Amino acid sequence: MNYRESEREKALRIRDEFFKDPGNGEHLKVKYSFVLFDAEKNLWTKIRKEAIKYFADNKIVWWPGSDQPSGHLLSSQVSCVNHLFFLRNDKDAALKVLQNLNPDFVEVGPDFENGYIGFEVVSKQSYLGEVAEGKEQTRGAKCTSVDAMMTGNLINGKKIQVLIEWKYTELYSKSDKSEGSSGATRKNRYDALIDDEDSPIKRIVSIDNLYYEPFYQIMRQTLLAWQMTKNKANELKADDWLHLDIIPENNLNLRYQVPAPDMIQSGIEEAWKTQLKAPEKYNVITPQKLLKPIIFEAKYRSLVNYLNYRYW
Repeated sequence: MNYRESEREKALRIRDEFFKDPGNGEHLKVKYSFVLFDAEKNLWTKIRKEAIKYFADNKIVWWPGSDQPSGHLLSSQVSCVNHLFFLRNDKDAALKVLQNLNPDFVEVGPDFENGYIGFEVVSKQSYLGEVAEGKEQTRGAKCTSVDAMMTGNLINGKKIQVLIEWKYTELYSKSDKSEGSSGATRKNRYDALIDDEDSPIKRIVSIDNLYYEPFYQIMRQTLLAWQMTKNKANELKADDWLHLDIIPENNLNLRYQVPAPDMIQSGIEEAWKTQLKAPEKYNVITPQKLLKPIIFEAKYRSLVNYLNYRYW
């Protein structure tokens, strides 16, 4: 049994008692026992209304393409919101989370909406050429979005944007997204950026390896981080970035299987670090490690109890 199957079984065991919901909600027009009938119950009670309003106000798409949250109990987007949305208005906790990543953080900055963390963040301009000129990017759909993003100031005065990609039960087959007509479109967008002399990617394998998931997504977010800091006056005014993949400890398939054939096969973190000019800018950590500073604080006991019972 893989991690996805075990988490699905766990979700079904606790569904009726924990969510007070019979399941059989719709996902992609098909009813499943592991999809809540009342999708809003998939969000933690204390952030539910505010999170739904935030997504609506900012025209953010809920996975897999809706204006309402998914009832799918294994949704990584919902997991991200449940874990991190409390940080939007909690400056103290947000700074502690940043300092857990780097003790040199001395201040947490506001995001585009004046909170301390933003969700499904896109750049102000389509630097990666993913939408037609003059068109707006849709947060959460059809362009490179980052699940969550924070900014903070270091003691040396530099401003850092922290890109957070949230994973839950994802696993990827060996599929080359550079193939076919769609692949040609992708390569036309990204190849020149990947191999630009100022690119943060130094790649030591053939470029098609970067079109295998999860590296295809990691590659695009790396390019986005670079372009947002390069054009910082139009963006979050950050001087540099840190890129995190948050992956549960027990999702071994995602952590350690490397679908790209020519990359080192010791795990996605080490494999991607070998492709970067500054490998320290990319790290894989667990949800618990990210939230370690608040886990034992009484103020956050109800949240931690919720996360522990449901996810950890």
